[in-house]
Amino acid sequence: MSNEDKSNNNASPDATNKWFQADAFMRIVNSVTVILLAGICSLIASLPLVIVALVVNDLNYWPLYLAAAAVSSPAVAALYAMFRDHPALSSHASRVRIKLMTESGDGAAATASASGFPTTSAASAASVGSAVAGSRNGGDRAAFTQRDDRSSSGRSSSAPSGQRGRRGNAAAFPPDWIAMPYVRQDVAVAFFKPYFAAYRALCRRAWAQGCTFAIVAFALGYDILLLAQMPWGVYVVPALAVVLLFVFAAFSISMVLIVEYPKAKYLSVLKNSALLSVRRLYILLITAVALVAYGYALFRWFVPVAVLGTGVLWYLVWGASRWQAQLMFSALARESHDDRIIAMYQVAPATGSGISGFLKGTTEWRQ
Repeated sequence: MSNEDKSNNNASPDATNKWFQADAFMRIVNSVTVILLAGICSLIASLPLVIVALVVNDLNYWPLYLAAAAVSSPAVAALYAMFRDHPALSSHASRVRIKLMTESGDGAAATASASGFPTTSAASAASVGSAVAGSRNGGDRAAFTQRDDRSSSGRSSSAPSGQRGRRGNAAAFPPDWIAMPYVRQDVAVAFFKPYFAAYRALCRRAWAQGCTFAIVAFALGYDILLLAQMPWGVYVVPALAVVLLFVFAAFSISMVLIVEYPKAKYLSVLKNSALLSVRRLYILLITAVALVAYGYALFRWFVPVAVLGTGVLWYLVWGASRWQAQLMFSALARESHDDRIIAMYQVAPATGSGISGFLKGTTEWRQ
């Protein structure tokens, strides 16, 4: 059915309903295809961890698993970049963000740069300690991002800060401290090329975060093994196991932050991912259940679960992590005093609490 037919008021209701049914069916098919491709790409990019799992296949060598996981951490960052921007997975929040980017004064540049990784120039900045703490002003963004006087795609930091804030002026949008789309918006299921382009763009920063969290996880794992031999260790080991879950949550949030903020400083990402991991604690139940179910299924049926279930697992984990990071997104958006940035991150408000806040926060999950 042509676009002209769809917009024709004289078109029959049956024809219109059939078109919408076909469109919904194709959206579902495209979403499932992209999730499957996400699992395949993540397995390819996580080849060190896959090799260790297949060749060693012994959890007594868990430090080797941690080392391989740290090396494979860019695979997670690239996956989160695809979940953030891929048209087949576009949530309401993603559609609002892309719409504002493409309708801005340099929207053509944003679309052109969407082939794989964000074009960044001078960092404006972002605060995160105050943002995570929920301060009224959202904090000082300069504490969060790196300074860089280079410019690209016509974007420059030479404009005074007063010219960056409001919708009506000619300042570049989005500002360079927010990542442009990682995926072209005129594709249906294209995945491999943008995924590995995002991998190249994010690998160094992902390695830095991944290695740090792997070292912390190693220290906790070693302590668990030592304390398990003590008579009173039974009271401490469960607490350390919970801390390990928080370490994983903080790692996942750090991948969300480096995807969203390409100029974020290493220490700021590390600090704020830890702070965000202890906010909205009940969301960790989803992460814990998903990990346990995936691990059990992976142990029983490695190949089919790895191929078919990996993308689903990381999509759930990404949704949980992004909702926790939404606290910071909203605070930094308010601090920018730019109506467009506020609209980009206002879909799941930071003030949401309880059941209503949880339902609003799952906006990124729902298609």
